[in-house]
Order: sequence, then C-alpha cells, then structure tokens
Amino acid sequence: MKGYPKYMATKQDYLNLLDDPIFATRVLADLVLIRDLEDDKASRTISIDEDGTAVTEEIENPMPLWKIKGFVSREEVSALIDAYGE
Repeated sequence: MKGYPKYMATKQDYLNLLDDPIFATRVLADLVLIRDLEDDKASRTISIDEDGTAVTEEIENPMPLWKIKGFVSREEVSALIDAYGE
C-alpha cells in the first residue's frame, strides 16, 4: 500500500492503520468524525402526494456509520480513540 487509503470499509482497516505511526493521527481524526456524526435518526418516506411532495417521518437509523464499519457501538469507537490518544 502506498499512502493513505481512499476508503476504509471495516473496523480492521482502522486498527491496521493505527499501528502505523505515519497514519495514526489521520486515522484518529477519521474515528472522531465517525464518533461525532449525528446519524442516530433517519428519514423514511411514507408517501408522495400528487403534487410531488414527500410525506416523511423520522425513525431510528438502523445502520449508523459506526455500525456499517463494524463497530459494536459508538462507545467502542470512543474507547479506541482514547486507547490510541486523541
């Protein structure tokens, strides 16, 4: 691998890069973004009126970013940040 990856798909990607002192600071910054992202709620479209406007409701987000990346909870992301130093 040359340079910092454009996309990290899993928790293991972050763990691997945290072990590299060249990338650790940047990985920590990315983890802070994941931890602080306010994505606990999502919008769901219930219907679309004849005039084209959507009727939506707010629901709990079933797949926030921390879960997509493979973390168990937002607190696990925080613990990882604390373990490697923010």
